[in-house]
Amino acid sequence: MFHRHVLVPVMVGLSAGGRAWLPYGMLAAIVGFSGDTGGQPWPRLAWMAAAVGALAIGGAIGTWVQGSPLLLCLAFALAGILYALTESAHAIALTMSRFGCFALALSALQAPLGLFDLKILAGVTLLAWLISIAWDLAAGAWRPSTVPHWRAVMLALHARELKRVTFAVATAITIPLAFLASSALGLQKPYWTMLTLVLVLRVDFLSSRRQMLDRFAGTLLGVMAAGLLAYVAPSHHAMMPALILVALLRWPAQQQHGILGVASMTAFVMLTIEITAISSGDALPLLEARILDTALGCVFALVALLLEHLLRRTVLRIRLTRRAPLI
Repeated sequence: MFHRHVLVPVMVGLSAGGRAWLPYGMLAAIVGFSGDTGGQPWPRLAWMAAAVGALAIGGAIGTWVQGSPLLLCLAFALAGILYALTESAHAIALTMSRFGCFALALSALQAPLGLFDLKILAGVTLLAWLISIAWDLAAGAWRPSTVPHWRAVMLALHARELKRVTFAVATAITIPLAFLASSALGLQKPYWTMLTLVLVLRVDFLSSRRQMLDRFAGTLLGVMAAGLLAYVAPSHHAMMPALILVALLRWPAQQQHGILGVASMTAFVMLTIEITAISSGDALPLLEARILDTALGCVFALVALLLEHLLRRTVLRIRLTRRAPLI
């Protein structure tokens, strides 16, 4: 089902020359798949539309603040707070905040969101819903709904309240710093740094470390695979079978190990960029940029975790000082 969600808009975009709208089409397909809650058709559509709606809101805000570093830093800080507060709440909430932040970076730094892009988001959402419904009809039963009760969400938000607040503050500080660093270094795709940051950053250090290792190692492996494929089959037409094969391998690879899943997705993205380029070889310089952006995102994820630890220790120390008996 993941292959149908992602490959259909990609194939349509490539065949129709949709270089301009392909990034948002791919994002909407991934978000629509991630926002598929199962259950009855109409509630399912509502949740998928809400998830893609967060993508549209992030893109609209990024387009609005484009060209204003101050407003963009403020928008990144607010997006960081939202991401931190929803990081452990529910998969849909995490998807909405994560991809909303990514769309904010993409629209502000690379591809502003236009009216036609909104139509693409709506069309891909409807397509993802139809694929999801058709899948269940073929199986003969609706999948159980994964939407939690609102009380469970509130309990999850209330758990570890201090750590969640300090994590939100640290994330709100770190994401704008990552943007400023990527801009100062002149990276070709600075929004990749933001994508890495929100993909690997978790409130738990051990989980974040595992995500960082998988992300960096998988990116390195995927870039090497894409570079090798581009060298062996330099023409765009010759790359199409490789692109389809990599897309089909993505989900089984993810089931085997996170590194393999990241590697296949990285190779898929890099090959898609190359195929949509005007001439062969245009995307080759981006292979190095992908590694640098990923490494920078992991570095700032470590900065966020260190800052959260220092903030939490400071707050606890202040609380202990206030509760200490007067002599």
